[in-house]
Amino acid sequence: MQQTGLFLLFFGIIYSLFGLMLWYLYVSFRNWLAAAFDTLTAHQLRRLGLWIIIVGSSLLVSRPVLGWLGFSHHPVAQVLVVYPAGFFFGAVVLGFVLLSLRDFLSFLASIVLTPFRRQKAASRSTTNLFDPARRRFLKTTGLTTAGVIGATPILSSILTSRDYTIVRLPLSFPNLPPRLNGFTIAQVSDLHSGPFMTQRQMEEIFEIVNSLNANLIVLTGDFVDSNDHEIEPLSKALGMLRAEFGMLGCLGNHDHFATPEKVASAIQQRNITLLKNSHRTLSVNGEKLTVVGVDDAGRGVRYYARLADAVRGLDWESFKIMLTHQPRFFPQARKAGMDLTLAGHTHGGQVGIEYGGINLNPVYLVHEYARGLYEEEGKKLYVNVGVGMVGVPIRLVPPEITLITLQSALHG
Repeated sequence: MQQTGLFLLFFGIIYSLFGLMLWYLYVSFRNWLAAAFDTLTAHQLRRLGLWIIIVGSSLLVSRPVLGWLGFSHHPVAQVLVVYPAGFFFGAVVLGFVLLSLRDFLSFLASIVLTPFRRQKAASRSTTNLFDPARRRFLKTTGLTTAGVIGATPILSSILTSRDYTIVRLPLSFPNLPPRLNGFTIAQVSDLHSGPFMTQRQMEEIFEIVNSLNANLIVLTGDFVDSNDHEIEPLSKALGMLRAEFGMLGCLGNHDHFATPEKVASAIQQRNITLLKNSHRTLSVNGEKLTVVGVDDAGRGVRYYARLADAVRGLDWESFKIMLTHQPRFFPQARKAGMDLTLAGHTHGGQVGIEYGGINLNPVYLVHEYARGLYEEEGKKLYVNVGVGMVGVPIRLVPPEITLITLQSALHG
């Protein structure tokens, strides 16, 4: 009951914020129509805009209902509801960001230019507001902005969301036993089986993972998106995975949005060892390699990690790897002596932009360990940006599968 209440509260907050964004966009749209078009055309376009809002909002509300009923994977639901709702949500958020930035910059400019505008105010004619050249400019800029807002979610979904990047990452450790040199680990994170990740898409990902021929496969949480209906396609796809030393995993926060016991059971039935505040020691060429896993290290009542349980009975002389969904757990893992920590959760921002040295990815403002490799006090953390999507079917940050090669410092 508590979980249902938290879930409803979460969606209530999200939809309330979305409603405010939508209202802001509609007011901006209405003002643009009044300035760029004659009265009749503006009225017709305003009605069109209202219908887009009504249909888009209806699809958006219908999408989670389809998920709860278990129909979100159906091809018809995907084409008619799931993806259109996701594109609508993404377009509204993108539009809100762009127009808010425009209005903020306009506000700053108005402060700077106010003295000059007062000098020209007396000579400005009211008819200038309806100057044909001005209206053409407003039409062009407005339509261009609308095109960018509408096309970006669709294009990014087509071009980037399934363009899986193989990140080959050699990691050197001074304390790595020589007989573990060259041991490979394939890391997959944040599958999010659900509206934007079907069984077939997961099978495509696992075909790539298997082709890497890694010694060990690890999965660092968020197997499902939010509900129990998403477990079955996940379970069927997981059966494909194969590795010499098996598959290990840990749960993420979204796995707790569903029934975590059911998620865990489905994972373990596919010969994947779920490390839920526990560890497993592997014998590799006569050397011990210990993999420790903690449950999701969320916040408040959603904190399920129990490090003391996870390391109880641990062979401290072995080389140690920690699996945790949340990268914020790294300081604890480091202090506990974990040589390498593998995490996910952040999606690398999912919709962040980094280009030519310009970083417009807000994930770095939210997460101390946002993506990629970190090293502190001789211990390493790698944050995988994941393969799935949450919220919207948009990825500007390419999805990744990581192939880690352990290297002994003695072997360079």
